[in-house]
Amino acid sequence: MTVIARFEVIPVHDGSLSDDIAQAIDAIDEYDISYELTATDTVIEAESADEVFEAVQAAHDAVDTDRVITSLEVDDYESREQDATERVESVASVLGRDPSGD
Repeated sequence: MTVIARFEVIPVHDGSLSDDIAQAIDAIDEYDISYELTATDTVIEAESADEVFEAVQAAHDAVDTDRVITSLEVDDYESREQDATERVESVASVLGRDPSGD
């Protein structure tokens, strides 16, 4: 993958956000991207920045509430194939252990 991004969709309302976040995740399932949901955001891997922007737009639009804040950070490294798992493994090799803190 060439593009690694992280985003968060934040529905602004009282109560649980789980249903709203599930709607956003369902929306990005329609795209040919790889992703991992974490406790605070979602990490995406895609072939192009356009794919990332389209998927995040769909996630934003899928949240059916009056106010939604979406934050996006994109690392588009065109001259190098990059993979999020390899990045984590690289840090683990320097640490000599799993960097998850478990």
